[in-house]
Amino acid sequence: MLCDKCLKKEATVLYTEIINGMKKEQHLCEECATDYTSFQLGNTLINSELSLNHLLSTLLEAYNTGNTVETGRKPAVVCSQCGTSFREFMQNGKFGCAQCYRSFHNELSKTLKGIQGAVNHTGKRPKGYISTTDRILKDMTETERLGLKLQEAIEKEEFEEAARLRDIIRQMKKEETNNA
Repeated sequence: MLCDKCLKKEATVLYTEIINGMKKEQHLCEECATDYTSFQLGNTLINSELSLNHLLSTLLEAYNTGNTVETGRKPAVVCSQCGTSFREFMQNGKFGCAQCYRSFHNELSKTLKGIQGAVNHTGKRPKGYISTTDRILKDMTETERLGLKLQEAIEKEEFEEAARLRDIIRQMKKEETNNA
């Protein structure tokens, strides 16, 4: 497919623009994509594969709050264990060690919130994932689960339900005592 702009070169970029709910798609060659859009493909992407590290560092740089040494706003943050700076992480997209997550926590929180709207994961969970809360509930006895429901009913001021749950709990405890 030829480029929609120059009609000469092979289109390698699909550029989609949504303005006021109207979707406009264009198939562009790399040169026209660089000129026409705010995309900066640069020499590193031409004739090479896009790596996840490069993509991540480009995204993070785009949403970075500008707290680098060059802006003079804040001193550079450096990992206390491996010496990797936040700027180095932004350039290559890789942490130096596990401590980097703690060292760059504040910068990463701001950046992630800018990219995905939240710091915590809100998407799909892996198959078979059990949350800490679910794991705790799974390990509880039936009496303990009913006790939680009783407490919830009291907080919601559902006193008839609370009385029913109280009676069930009493009956279960009585049966446990008789069986022991």
